[in-house]
Amino acid sequence: MSNQKQQPARSIANHRWTLLPLTALVLATLGGCAVTPEPMTSAERKERIQQDMSALFKDVEPLSGPLSLHEAQARALKYNADARLKLMEEVLSNAQLDLAHYDMLPRMTVSAGYSARNNDALSSSVTLNNGVLTPTGTYSGAQERSRSTTNAVLAWNVLDFGVSYVRAQQQATQTLMANERKRKAVQNIMQDVRHAYWRAYGAQNILPRLDALLVQVNDALKRSRSMEEQRLMAPIDALSYQRGLIDLYQQIMRHRQELASAKTELSALINVKPGTKLELSGDDNMDSLPGAKILNDMDALDQAALANRPELREEDYRKKVTVLEARKALFSLLPGIEINASANHDSNRFLFKNDWTETGATVSFNLLRAFSYSSMKDAQEVQAKLDDARRVALSMAVLAQVRIAGERYREAITDYAINKQAAEVDARIEKHVVSGVMANSESDMTLLRAKVKAALSEMQRYVSYAGLQMSYARVANSIGVDMLPDSPKLDDLKSFSDQISRVDEAWQKGDFQQGSSEPQSVAATESPPVAAQESQPVAPAAQPGAPQQVAKLSVTVKESR
Repeated sequence: MSNQKQQPARSIANHRWTLLPLTALVLATLGGCAVTPEPMTSAERKERIQQDMSALFKDVEPLSGPLSLHEAQARALKYNADARLKLMEEVLSNAQLDLAHYDMLPRMTVSAGYSARNNDALSSSVTLNNGVLTPTGTYSGAQERSRSTTNAVLAWNVLDFGVSYVRAQQQATQTLMANERKRKAVQNIMQDVRHAYWRAYGAQNILPRLDALLVQVNDALKRSRSMEEQRLMAPIDALSYQRGLIDLYQQIMRHRQELASAKTELSALINVKPGTKLELSGDDNMDSLPGAKILNDMDALDQAALANRPELREEDYRKKVTVLEARKALFSLLPGIEINASANHDSNRFLFKNDWTETGATVSFNLLRAFSYSSMKDAQEVQAKLDDARRVALSMAVLAQVRIAGERYREAITDYAINKQAAEVDARIEKHVVSGVMANSESDMTLLRAKVKAALSEMQRYVSYAGLQMSYARVANSIGVDMLPDSPKLDDLKSFSDQISRVDEAWQKGDFQQGSSEPQSVAATESPPVAAQESQPVAPAAQPGAPQQVAKLSVTVKESR
């Protein structure tokens, strides 16, 4: 007995001496694997910059001639980085849907292994005689020192299949939600491009005129200083003249800043390299109003907005996800049934059969989880009510946005009409002052002031027209109109631009069928002229409950047909 007690003690001591060097080796290995931060080098940053610049403008079709509004929108939808990002998110969502389908398949596991030991796996047995355990003194074994095993298991859990099926349905619905988010991004891009385009068009036409005036003002300032130094003018007269010139210079610079970066903003939206020269065609007639008659039936616009807005459609899909989540939670309360079948091989020569197959089925049920059904049902009902309340609140916000967009569009019509007439009046004043200077009845300072005033009024006309186009785009955005054809020809930029132009023209007539993924139209009657001839007072068409315009002004503006 003493030998038997000493034998395990010696074994434990031997194991300790064996573990010590092994532990030291593991610690040394872990110390060598310590992670230290490695900052990026200049060469790596340079390579990253080259890759990003190449990716930004890769496959971008170069500009070939004047750029129209609808071509700019087509380029933005095809090349804009934000649009590409939303498209990639939609592709990712579709890929996740494909992955969700695989979760419904049975689980098939294939494994192979090899094991070896340095001695035989022997064991002894004892006998029980009158309550006393007596060793037999013999050892037996049924396993080789080294052996290999392989097996293939096919298992199918019915409960997991049901949960995976519901999860796949949720992922499919989330894919539709991603598509609605992409629609919203596209609508925002179309709106931003329209505003940026007309600002850039105004900058293209008015900035050279302002720059020429800056040169004239600066030359006049130099002449005045020279005359002051030569004492050809009284000091107070010269200084007053110079102060007036500086005021004109400041006015020009202050207003010039409004449009100085307009082309850069447009270049970023259509993914053209900053600094590229843009020539805009401005193919729209600035004497016409885009889509003014769509405001005749605001109730129809409300209905269109509730049907087309991406945010509301996303809420519809979110409610479906909530319903599916409730179904998935219900499945988790059911018993789990798993059916499995396997093919096995073991190289152990002591086995009677080295190859065999095995089948089985198991049933499991979490009894305690069943008691949570009542609380789970209450939570699902609250979630459903929350989804409904959020959708109703969002619907109210959408209706308000439609009405606000309509009112701002009417105000933009009046604002543009006022600025257009102001520009015409200042241009006529400039002509009279030029005639007066030629007849020596007007001074050079008066002429400069008239020129600056006329140029700034013309610039303000362009700015107000860009605001008018922005207000028009906001009406379309508030309704959720996509302004895209059903089958866009993205490969051909010219054809895609023509498609966008046709959809825009159809929407201006009140036809939403080409501007939304679901057919929807507004029966718009012929609207009365938005503005009459100069002899007639004009104000935006009033809607019931809308604030009336206090001031009226005679203008001449045509409505596009």
